[in-house]
This record gives sequence, C-alpha cells and structure tokens, in this order.
Amino acid sequence: MPMEIDLTRADAEVRASARWGDEAQSTAHALGADLDIHALSRFTTAVSAAARDGRPLTADLLATAQLLQRAVLAGLDPLRTGIAATPGNPLLVRLCVQDPALQAVPWEALCRPGEAMGFWASSPLLLPVRGVKSDIPWQPRPVRSVRGAVSVLAVAPRGGAGLEALRMALSERIDTGEIEWLPPVVGPAARRDALFDRLGREPIPHVLHFLGHGGQKNGGPVLQLGDQDGEEHWLPVELLAQKLQASLSSFLRLIVLEACEGARPSAFASAAEILARGGADAVVAHLWPVKAHVARACSAEFYRALAAGSQSKGDVAFSMNEARRAILGDFDGSAEAFSPVVYLRRPDNSVIFDFKGRKIERPASRPARPVANGIAPTLAQMLDKPFSLLLGDRFREQRPLLSGFRDKLHKELLKKAPAPAAPGLSMSSLAQRVALHHGVSKLDTAFRTTFRGAPPPPFIDALARVVGPGVHTTLLRHPWLEHAVAEKQPKRPIYVFQQGDRGVLMLCREADSEEWAELDEPPAVLDPEKAIVIFRPYGGFTPLQDPNRPLMTEDDYQLGLLSLGDALPDALVNVIRSTLNYRPTLLVGMSIVTGHHRLLLHRLYPRGVPHGSLAVLDPEDAERELWKNGSGLPGKDEGIEAIESSMEDLAEAFEEKGGS
Repeated sequence: MPMEIDLTRADAEVRASARWGDEAQSTAHALGADLDIHALSRFTTAVSAAARDGRPLTADLLATAQLLQRAVLAGLDPLRTGIAATPGNPLLVRLCVQDPALQAVPWEALCRPGEAMGFWASSPLLLPVRGVKSDIPWQPRPVRSVRGAVSVLAVAPRGGAGLEALRMALSERIDTGEIEWLPPVVGPAARRDALFDRLGREPIPHVLHFLGHGGQKNGGPVLQLGDQDGEEHWLPVELLAQKLQASLSSFLRLIVLEACEGARPSAFASAAEILARGGADAVVAHLWPVKAHVARACSAEFYRALAAGSQSKGDVAFSMNEARRAILGDFDGSAEAFSPVVYLRRPDNSVIFDFKGRKIERPASRPARPVANGIAPTLAQMLDKPFSLLLGDRFREQRPLLSGFRDKLHKELLKKAPAPAAPGLSMSSLAQRVALHHGVSKLDTAFRTTFRGAPPPPFIDALARVVGPGVHTTLLRHPWLEHAVAEKQPKRPIYVFQQGDRGVLMLCREADSEEWAELDEPPAVLDPEKAIVIFRPYGGFTPLQDPNRPLMTEDDYQLGLLSLGDALPDALVNVIRSTLNYRPTLLVGMSIVTGHHRLLLHRLYPRGVPHGSLAVLDPEDAERELWKNGSGLPGKDEGIEAIESSMEDLAEAFEEKGGS
C-alpha cells in the first residue's frame, strides 16, 4: 500500500498533504517560512552545484534536508500511522508534484534526522518515486522473449563514449542472458523518420535507453536526434510519446533518459512525465548532468537490480535506490546520487516486470578468437588477396591513455568554462570546447605531453607483416604503422601522405633505406602494385617524430579533413582512388557509432565500401549487426561482413598468416 504525498504551493508558501489506503488522508499543512519556495530554490541550486562538482552535501545542506523531511512528514510519518515499512517490505512513496518550480526540487535528498546518510534516495525503508496521472490504465504484463531476457534498445544520435559506457555497464548482464542488447540506433538511423520506423519493427524493446541532449523549445521539452542536412534536429517529446503509445504500448515498460535536461521541468511537463503519461510504465531521468563514469556505475547497478535472474519481479523504484546507494558508496557521498529520479505511472507499486515462469538462457557463445584450426575463413580470404587497410583509433589498449587525455581536457576546461563539460561528451566535442575556451595551442600542448612516447598497440608488428603494396589508411596519431611496415618490409618503398600544418605533408622511405625524407614535390609515378602508400588523414606525429597538429575537434573533422585531391596531381589521385574503390578493405579499430569515423568512410568511399570488405570489431562494442546491415555506411545501405575479435587474437591470426 503506497503513500502519496501532494506537494503544492500558494504564492511562496509550500504545502504538503498525504493519503494512504482507501480513506486515510491528512490535512494540507505549510512547510514553514524557512522552507518556502525561495528557500527550496536555494536548496535546489546548492545540491545541483554539489552534484556538478561531485561533492557530498555540506553540513548546512544536510541540516536543510533533515529539516525538510521533518516538515514534509509532520503528522504524516508512516511509522506513526501504522503503515509497516521494513527493509524487506519498503514503503512506496509517490510524490505528486505539479508545480514546475517544485518539480525541480530534489525531494529524493530528504534525510532522516540524526542520520548523515539517511536519504530517501538510498533508503531501505522508503522508495521515492514521482507519481504520474494518466488516462491510460496500467496492467501487469509478464516478460516474454526468446530467452527470458529484458531487451534494451539504446538510442544514441551521436554515438560516442556514453554508448560505449552503457554497453560496458551492461556487459555482465548481457553475458548471463538477463539482458538482451539490441543493435543500437545511432547516427543517421536516429533521425526522426528512421527512428520511428525502427520503433515500429521487431524486435520490440522492453527498455528504451536514450543517450543524448535534451532541451526546451516553444515551452516544451525536446530531444536532439540525428542531424538532417547538416542541421540539428530536435524532436518534441509529445510526438515521441504518441509514437510510443501507438507502436509499443503493449510491450515497452521503461524509458531511461540519460540526457542533459531529461527531468527538468518545462511549461507543460518534464519530458519524463510526458513519456510516462503517454504509456511507459516508468521513466528514469536526471535532474542534472552527471559525469560519464558515475552514469556508467549507476546504469550497471540499476540494471543489475532490475533484471537479475534470481528474482521473480523487476522493481524500478527498488532498483533505483540500489543504484543511488552505489553512487553514494563508490563516489564519497557525491550529490550526483540525487540526480536520477523515477516517474511512475502505476498507482499501487513500482513493479514493472513480472518474471514468474521466466527461464533465462545464456546467449550462444561466440568465440572471441578468429583462429579456430587456422585463420577464420573470412579473414583468410581477405589476406589471400590484395586489400586496403583502414586502421582506426579505437583499441582497448589505448583506453587508459585516452582517459588520461580526457581528464587533462576536463581540467583545462574548468579553468575558464562556466560549468564542466556534460557527461558522456565525445572526445571531439570535449576537445572543441577546450579549443574555443583556451585556443588550439593549449589543445596541442595537451596532446603532445600526453601522447609523446606512448607505446604502440601490441598487434601493430603482426599487422605490418600482412600489409601489402597498395593504399592503406591509418587514423592513429602516431607513426606506429609506418615504422612497423618499414621494419618488416625493408624492400618496399613507402610513401606517407598525412595531414600537416599547411596542407598535405609528404614523406618517403626508399627501398633498402632506413631514413625517412620529406618530399617537396609529389612523386612523378606511384605504382600501387609495388609501393606501399599510407594515408594519414588525422595527422599527428610524423614518421620523423615531428609533432604536427592532429585532428581532434568537431571543427577539425568537419572543416579540416585532408583531401588528397586538393594537393596531389590528378594522376596520383586517380591511382589512389581507383585502388581504394576496387580493392576490398580490412577495417580494424573502427566504430560505426563514432561520428568522425562515419564521416571519413563517406569521404573515402562515396560510392560505398568495396564489395568483399571485412570489419574486425571489439566484441564489447556489439556493433556487428550494424555493419552487416549497413547502418551509417556510405552507399546504398549495403552492409559488409564483420567478425569479432580481441586484438591479441587478431595479432595471432596475422602472425600465422605472415609466417605462412
């Protein structure tokens, strides 16, 4: 039996009343002059500032949170009304708040007097949710899926680190079969028409997890979708709610809005409230942005508690309290724990999944190794014929280096920016902000100090053994591939064309030579059957180890991406383009959910990636179906073959082939 608390205001005065059961109801009482709307606004601002900085509540804020609980529960304390609340049987507390100013208050931060960590947000006795009134009736629905899994569809218009963090946060649950990770909706597939089409097709998700930007336009909440014709496109949440009601009302249980303004009040209602009113059983949203690693920890604990195979029900309020408790414990009591809130349509309890009779089956295991009694057939066929290599910059071995670089950019940004960067911001977006606030020189310095002397990925030497004559592309900001190829294939002439500070920088290492030389003029003749040509569109350290500015910002990728046609003679350009167009491409370290990777693919292969190409993917990225379906690829929506492999196993495959 839940307890409902109505929070209203008359001018500056804030009032609370409660009801429980069929008849019990209290008289509305004022919270007091010390807790009027102005005081609550100051409290809200201070808590959000603590969350922004990753700090716990100060002693003064904690005292206010305790005073606020006393005022709200004055005469309403469930322990004094005969309502039982125990750790095994917590009380659901529905906060019914209509006033936009009161919706912004972090009511979940109310705290039991005398307890430093007795917040409602993490209480084992109380489960706070925000009640939603809807004309759509609620009815229990069992989980029916092929393997008893809760299916999650991520929508990430810009891809990026947030999507990767979510996938990693759910990886353990995916491996056990408790969660089914559906192919994410990213890039062009996240445009309105394409998204609505996907939402009307199987497989239909139980959970829709949106990662992106939210805002308000024309007095109502909006979510940013994939760009159209180079312009930002914002979708009114009311239209999305209508689409969900029309297509998913019999299946969808939960929407998670991991967006900057997902739960911020608007003139009509918050995005979360609109979506819950429109038919979702529950919506999770954030009052304020949280850092990427905090969001990942929150998602991991929330989905663990919600979809665990050991339980007979999935309780969204209980799961959120578990997640917020994990944030408080893992991040030194950070006020970020008060950012995620739950909007609930169900009136009587917070169970949204009925797992009775559920039989979980682990997903069919796919070998991580491409080597099984020899090289996998698709990879063997690729390496048996001339191919072009496209070597991306996404490798697990580089994540610590990238994390250090990201932390350095965050620190630089905080020196001038009025607020920290939003959580889950892509590296290019973060670099863009540093460049705008501090200038590109500060960005270049951060790059050189972080990346100079970094060791190459361990598979580069093995890869250099199988790279043959032709045209190859590397996005790495280090000349690791060039140096490895020069060492493993001393008889081959090697030409390097890379992004330089003033256009195309050309270098050459002649056959049987150990020296690299910078060319003043393009080579008169280039034979892709004999020479190895390496194209480095993202720039960075040259083979001579000179630091040239790499592409890192959004403007860099959009405006500064190297075009060979602008600097090389037409004859050479035609040779390079012909080779790229007609030889199959081996793609390693690429991600279709990374915006600048998609942009480069469209620049290199405007007619489509050549037939017979193969993408080798990190198993954790879960992008295989996207590549096979052609999502985001250039051409006529034709996909390419994809296999999953760790870099260690891929190196073994290259070693085996290179030694044969």
